[in-house]
Amino acid sequence: MHSLEQTTRTGTTRGVGVLLVGFAIALWIVFGRFLFGAGGELTVVYLAIGLIVLVLHVFIARALSRTASRGFPVRPATRGTLIAAWGCGILLGLTIPDITAKGMQTIISGAQQPALDVAIGVANPAGIIMMALTIISLVLANQDAQGPRPTEDDEF
Repeated sequence: MHSLEQTTRTGTTRGVGVLLVGFAIALWIVFGRFLFGAGGELTVVYLAIGLIVLVLHVFIARALSRTASRGFPVRPATRGTLIAAWGCGILLGLTIPDITAKGMQTIISGAQQPALDVAIGVANPAGIIMMALTIISLVLANQDAQGPRPTEDDEF
């Protein structure tokens, strides 16, 4: 019984951790620019991205909690994909542009050209890759929750 209680606690901790990181990434994407004086009019538009990131992380956290509570391991591919998605989310927050009183700005470039164009050019792929990796990690986490797949040797 002690083992079941410990795996449930581990699953809950893992799920809460993933949910907290997802919430932090969503906040960074939506409001991170305000910490550096580059926040502006597009925050409302970026709120949709933040909500999608948060909802995906809720489902990932649920799947990882189920995986641990059932006693199954989380594959390295699931962890790696999720960590790579977080890295792309941080990069997106650094390079996503906003319209301010000084014009279009990002955190790392300010309003200076050509750095602004480069930052915007990095933001689009970073956002797309982040969303793709987050969805992939959701699929992998759901597969982990179903348990390991039998090998050919197990079938006979």
